Amino acid sequence: PFDYQHNCLLYLPPDPIPLDAADYYDRLAAQIRQLAAASHGHALVLFTSYLAMSAVKERLQAAALPFPVFTMGRRPARTLAAFRAAPGSILLATGAAWEGLDFAGDGVSLLIIPRLPFAYPDAVKEKEREDYPNLREFLRSVVVPEMQIKLRQGFGRAIRTETDTCAVAMLDPRAARGRRYFQSMVEALPEMPVTGSLRAVEQFYRDRKGAGYFRLPNAG
Repeated sequence: PFDYQHNCLLYLPPDPIPLDAADYYDRLAAQIRQLAAASHGHALVLFTSYLAMSAVKERLQAAALPFPVFTMGRRPARTLAAFRAAPGSILLATGAAWEGLDFAGDGVSLLIIPRLPFAYPDAVKEKEREDYPNLREFLRSVVVPEMQIKLRQGFGRAIRTETDTCAVAMLDPRAARGRRYFQSMVEALPEMPVTGSLRAVEQFYRDRKGAGYFRLPNAG
């Protein structure tokens, strides 16, 4: 029932930021600002760590954005209520937000995923790794499929009803065309148009959103 070909757009930056770049968070925050400007806010940014979320939060707060920025923390219910009460705002989230939030309508019309949601290594994973003959087989059989499941769950925050429209920005350089996990990312998501143009993202919203969508929220 979901017309992903018309209602979704996948954005892959033409020049993705290397994950080990010394100025990674500065450039990531700037990239998020550009995308939020193209979408007129209405954005959910799903991080894979609290450290990354905090680093980007500091930089966005210093950037004087025209959209309120909320961060999921110790009081998620209060944060969600404030986010929903300020249409056009930006929500930074991680953890359970990948699978536990519901945003039908225009509230989330831009989903930004800075990094593919690979699980962090721990003792359980190290033990599980022993069951496979080599690291490559372990990645193929366990690590990548688990990442794909979580990526699908995150994508589900964007499209909740048949009339929802949303652009999804995948910023991880490992998911860029021709890179190691591009095909794994594509296989995890519904088939949809792909672009590397911010102008195409802007046009996507102009073609699909009503006039009320573009009114700036009250900052605060």
